[in-house]
Amino acid sequence: METLALTALQPTQFDAATELLGAAFADDPLFNYLVPTDVPHRPGVMAYLFRLLLLCGAEHTYCCVEPDPQGLKGLAIWMPPGQSVGLLEMLRVGLYELPFRLPWQYLPRWQSALALDYYHHQAMPQPHWYLMLLAVSPCYQRQGIGHQLMQPGLGGSDRSGQPCYVETSTPGAVRFYQRHGFDVLKTGPFADQAPSFWTLQRPGQMEGGT
Repeated sequence: METLALTALQPTQFDAATELLGAAFADDPLFNYLVPTDVPHRPGVMAYLFRLLLLCGAEHTYCCVEPDPQGLKGLAIWMPPGQSVGLLEMLRVGLYELPFRLPWQYLPRWQSALALDYYHHQAMPQPHWYLMLLAVSPCYQRQGIGHQLMQPGLGGSDRSGQPCYVETSTPGAVRFYQRHGFDVLKTGPFADQAPSFWTLQRPGQMEGGT
């Protein structure tokens, strides 16, 4: 498999990154639950949310670029041990605008989704690598880009002996993470009418360990 060079996401690439995330998560069950398809101006709402995630994780975002650096093939946000993105951080970068962008009847869904953060902290009280987001452009699927985007966190885990953690709402992603050494910790809907989700952990093991 060809080794693909990864670079840090630059502020000038935020528009391209937002577009990539919109395409990659167009059919994602969790995002479709939180922002249903009947929401007015949905593409704009989704772009706003993706930009918040990028603002929170910008210093830890790795991307694979096309020959044109403004074109992205994929990106991943790997939060290192001791760093996380919580509700307060999301509010600071702009989540407080959500009630003005989303119909009120869908706001309780966001409150119920806080269960995911609870499960995260319950399962991983120790320092760990957190894969906050991974996306590959639909144009570049099945080319090894997702595998390469896993390496910053997996490599850090192997060097430090600290575990990794990720959540997903698609069976295909579960299989992908399992191929990279993750085991399922928890599965099931986190609220009535919510999609199924999986939390997964990859145990930490020092390089050269047994």
